[in-house]
Amino acid sequence: MSSRAALLVLLLSSAGVAHAGDKPLQQPVPDWVKPAPTPDTRALTDESPLLLVSDVQARLGDGSSWTYVERATRLATIQAVSQAGTIKIEWQPAHGDLIVHGVDILRDGQRIDALKGHSFTVLQREAGLEKMMIDGQLTATLAVEGLRPGDVLDLRYSVTNKDPALAGNSSAGGPILSEPMKIGFARTRFLWPSTARLQWKAYPVGATPRESDAGGWHELVFAQPLPRQPDSAPGAPGRFARPPFAEASTFADWASVSRVFAPLYRTEGLIAPGSPLAAEVARIAAAEKDPRRRVAAALALVQGKVRYLYRGMENGNLVPQSPAQTLALGYGDCKAKTLLLLALLHELGIEAEPALANLSAGDLVAARLPSAAAFNHIFVLARLGDETLWLDGTATGTRLEDLGDVLPFHWVLPVRAAGSGLLQAPDRAPNRPNSIAVLDMDLRGGINLPSPFGAEVTLRGGMAISLRTVLAAMPKTEQRRLLQGFTPGGASDVLVTDVDVKFDDTAGTALVKLRGVASQRWSYGDLRYRTQFPAARLRDLPDRSRGIWKDVPVDTGEPMRTQTVARFRLPDGGKDMMVDGPASFDQQLPGGQRVSGTVAIAGDLLTLEAQHAQTGAEIAPAELPAARAALAAFRNRRIGARTAPRYPAPWHGVVAAKRAHVYDEVLARYAAHIAERPDEADRYLLRARFLTMIFERRQALADLDKAVALAAKPETLAQRASLRQALGDRAGAIEDLRTAQSLAPGNAGLLARLTRLLAETGKKDEALTLLDPRIDEGGENLTEMLAAKATALAQADDKDGALAAIDRAIGEKPGNGRLLNARCWLAGTLNVQLEAALKDCTRAIELSDQIAAAALDSRALVYLRQARLDEALADVNAALEQRPGAAGTLFLRGVIETRQGKPGAAADLADARLLDPQIDVEYARYGIKP
Repeated sequence: MSSRAALLVLLLSSAGVAHAGDKPLQQPVPDWVKPAPTPDTRALTDESPLLLVSDVQARLGDGSSWTYVERATRLATIQAVSQAGTIKIEWQPAHGDLIVHGVDILRDGQRIDALKGHSFTVLQREAGLEKMMIDGQLTATLAVEGLRPGDVLDLRYSVTNKDPALAGNSSAGGPILSEPMKIGFARTRFLWPSTARLQWKAYPVGATPRESDAGGWHELVFAQPLPRQPDSAPGAPGRFARPPFAEASTFADWASVSRVFAPLYRTEGLIAPGSPLAAEVARIAAAEKDPRRRVAAALALVQGKVRYLYRGMENGNLVPQSPAQTLALGYGDCKAKTLLLLALLHELGIEAEPALANLSAGDLVAARLPSAAAFNHIFVLARLGDETLWLDGTATGTRLEDLGDVLPFHWVLPVRAAGSGLLQAPDRAPNRPNSIAVLDMDLRGGINLPSPFGAEVTLRGGMAISLRTVLAAMPKTEQRRLLQGFTPGGASDVLVTDVDVKFDDTAGTALVKLRGVASQRWSYGDLRYRTQFPAARLRDLPDRSRGIWKDVPVDTGEPMRTQTVARFRLPDGGKDMMVDGPASFDQQLPGGQRVSGTVAIAGDLLTLEAQHAQTGAEIAPAELPAARAALAAFRNRRIGARTAPRYPAPWHGVVAAKRAHVYDEVLARYAAHIAERPDEADRYLLRARFLTMIFERRQALADLDKAVALAAKPETLAQRASLRQALGDRAGAIEDLRTAQSLAPGNAGLLARLTRLLAETGKKDEALTLLDPRIDEGGENLTEMLAAKATALAQADDKDGALAAIDRAIGEKPGNGRLLNARCWLAGTLNVQLEAALKDCTRAIELSDQIAAAALDSRALVYLRQARLDEALADVNAALEQRPGAAGTLFLRGVIETRQGKPGAAADLADARLLDPQIDVEYARYGIKP
């Protein structure tokens, strides 16, 4: 069956009349159809619905269905005219007719016949050919002439269907529309003989039809739109979905559906003695005596020697071609491959039967009305003793060790002559990984610095097929962005510079190779650097707090198994590095999940190996509290590495690394990235950031110059201003900040930086000219502008003015920790009101953890002014625990240690000067020197 079968209930039906045609017929609307009200075009306004009529009426009987559709659309714009002006109607000529009843333009209360003098053109375009589908479907097209904005296009047609393979059964479906969709008139109507036994089902909440009997016909009418539907529970299993349609079916139960398909998959006599198929059976039987190996060999033949091609022409949408024909042609769809596999297995003495499935909505099947239209796939269930094997001939690369895997179909229907009910797929993780990811990253240039990486990700089975399908539909420019997402966990700030994908049809795999630049993040605390590894990508459990969701279980996804290996070459030969947390872990998690692995350091190589398996089991509502607790406990578990206390900061090894050409590979990859698109400013910005981190500021400035020339964005100009300032070019920095501020006049941070620099360079009046009007305006940035004015006045050595401005700001927001810290810092740099400053800093530390490091630094400066060196040292040490790379704090500690005669002073001062070459100049303004 084709994937289109799942859509049949939404479109027309899965059965038809006896006389099918390959040309549209033109006939009046049949008598059994109840006409919809004609829209009054004279009463339409801009507020009127765009869809004025949506009418679907289906009549079932005698193994056939006739579905009538009327759609009247208000064409409000010229774009709507362009989109609706070409009508396209698809139908399957092997099973029924397309009957056009009318195409009219409604305008100013008149009905204009758009078919007069015109006819539909019939096209046979295999739209699914790229998906290996040939269905023989025809498309009738008509370019409607004379349409203009404000018209209403009214289309009326019918499609009839009859499928002899369904043994006199039929089904039909129609939409059920709900608010907030605006619609004029909407109806879905089903009609069948009163003596017939039919079932119907509507899925939206509140879809209760009006039922009646008249003239020997039973009628169901669904008036629409329904009230707004309840919000669906996030992460709910598919059977809890309420799709917007209703359906009717002559099938009494699932067993009757099963029985209808059984004759199509009888294998008796399908393999003729002496035929090529018989030779294949003999070959397998001679080579393999073990039944399991025979199954594997038969499946390998079907998967490897027969390519997939769906054939739905003639009566082929349900009826499979013969095994002999399939082998001879070398292609077949799921029906053909299933029948071939069944025939082979039966000849080899293996008990097996076909089973119907739905590839995309398998769990919804359990809530569906029994019908052939519930399925779009068929496969094989084989039995070896007490074990059931789920075998799909359309898959690729299934090996002996995969035979125990369960296909992710949720609910399936075994096809048996005696009939069968639905069968639920057991919860079981695959035996082999669906994906294997290997990451290699070279951190020898320093932790927390961009580093070269390489990754290989092998995808198997459905994941490989999905990737191939997605890439085929995606332009080359977008493919790299998609593939970057395959970078294994452990790398962040990923830039992929090279990508390669290879597909192996025999093995059923996709190999994704990635190269690029990334960081591996290490946090700092307790005098150590630490990194943690994501052992698995675990999803958060969805919300069930709302009353309407409390009884809905959680779907954990399809069964899967992944394997990840991450290897990191460490700086300094791995010296002073150790595993942080357990060296191995193995934990069961909610929904049949299990995460296990090891972490090890050998020499300069840090290796994480992790496996994540899940069975696809649901989490019952009652189990959710324990599941949340288990998930939180696992996430709190430390899996990673750490340094010894007082491990050298990342920048300490930069000079030696440059001397050893460790960064050459990173720079080469940045260069290749730029060469690929030299007209993109962001590519230069990436390299400039790295060059700045390794203190190649002149080279970084050259990249920023190019980026500004290509796109002078405010943030790029601000970045160049910082670099120019670090190089001592304050005039250049002011120029950049002026331009940036003119482009983003509302950016308070830019204005504060600019006015500070202006004041530093003797342009106090210009700074105040920029700030005072903003202060006079008041508004939400008032306190920021007052703080900026205080800083500018302090730089101009106007102590009284600076303190008055910051006092006014704190008067506006007396409990603001940032402003209290600003006043403490100003008092410290100006060497005034020191006791009050200590109180401000202490209060700022108490108010906000986010500014604790800055406030500790400010308080240390005040203590230094008071010659309370031990207290000052304690504060800078605490501040550096939070911000180990703060140049000003390192400089302050160097000054304090110098005055205490401690040996670490020179190293701290050197670090501060490396991080900020202007640090001595800045602190000299405050009268502070080592």
